[in-house]
Amino acid sequence: MEFVIYLFAIIYFTIIFSFFIGIVFLENKKNTNINNISVIIAARNEEKHLPNLLNSLISQNYPKENYEIIIVDDRSKDKTAEITLKFQSDNSNLKLLKIENESKHLLGKKGAIDAGIKDAKYDILAFTDADCVPTDNWLKQINEHFTAETDVVAGYSYLHYKNPFFKFLKNLERSSIFAVIAGSFGWNWGITITAGNMAYRKQLYEKVNGFSGIGKIKSGDDILMIQKMSKYIRKMKFMFHRDSIIYASRIESADSQIQQETRRGSKWKHYTMPVKLMTLFIFIYYIIFTCSIFGFLFAKIPLTQFMLVLLLKIIPEFLLLTIFLAKIKKLKLMLVFPIAEIIYIPYFILFGLKGTFGKFKWKE
Repeated sequence: MEFVIYLFAIIYFTIIFSFFIGIVFLENKKNTNINNISVIIAARNEEKHLPNLLNSLISQNYPKENYEIIIVDDRSKDKTAEITLKFQSDNSNLKLLKIENESKHLLGKKGAIDAGIKDAKYDILAFTDADCVPTDNWLKQINEHFTAETDVVAGYSYLHYKNPFFKFLKNLERSSIFAVIAGSFGWNWGITITAGNMAYRKQLYEKVNGFSGIGKIKSGDDILMIQKMSKYIRKMKFMFHRDSIIYASRIESADSQIQQETRRGSKWKHYTMPVKLMTLFIFIYYIIFTCSIFGFLFAKIPLTQFMLVLLLKIIPEFLLLTIFLAKIKKLKLMLVFPIAEIIYIPYFILFGLKGTFGKFKWKE
């Protein structure tokens, strides 16, 4: 048993440290030309958030003639379309598409995203969510990272919560995901990505035949797509500059958080095999690590053995989060790192199981 614990700990150390190395060697070559960009937003019942998003998008420090904004009204029952049309009257680069019925072959947001992509005039497609607000230089940052050989660009999203402690804790947890995104991009491997701040080429979308093969899965317009695209991507870039950050507010109710995390966990069964095996290994390792804690407390596992296993877990995690947060100028989030270390393992195990085997509600 001791050998198994050490083996899993060393492999885990290697996986997490490899993401750290990926960030260190992530290419930083910048583009100096002005690319044409299509911004695509799938919006469903977003009358509350849409004005803030549209004000941000039409105020981008980017030439108006070089980008278009496509709002896809995905079966909304509120004033989403009306608000878009009002903005459209003063902004010729803003376009409204309407989805009346959900496609049997493209469930969830995928039908709206696919419609937006097909209508897009330009090859570079930028995405965010309707409840997000980009900085005024968001498109400028995307453009700088899209060199001629780049196919995918991703950036950080920061969530606003009223409770400052929960805001720190939640954003640190999310930062671990973004650190994995950036680290895996350094190895040119598309493990995960978030729809709130990403861009890819229309040619790439068409090359993988769009959402074919994953269209009937309710979620995964971001994660499952990047995994599908991964082997065809020439280069990936991650934006660390503060101007590339997307800001969003989230509902703070416990039920909302539980449903969101369960939905995220539900995608695991649809991952590509390499990603599925890696995340399954991490899941098993967390269980083994938890057992080693109880072994130390109640079964007299030697302190030196437990400390070695503990350090093999904490050191690469600390290094990965520190380098990532330093690059995006959010290092203060590390203040809650010790608390996150205690909470995250049961959190990961719980929602991994709940998402895979349990039931959940979809956001309307």
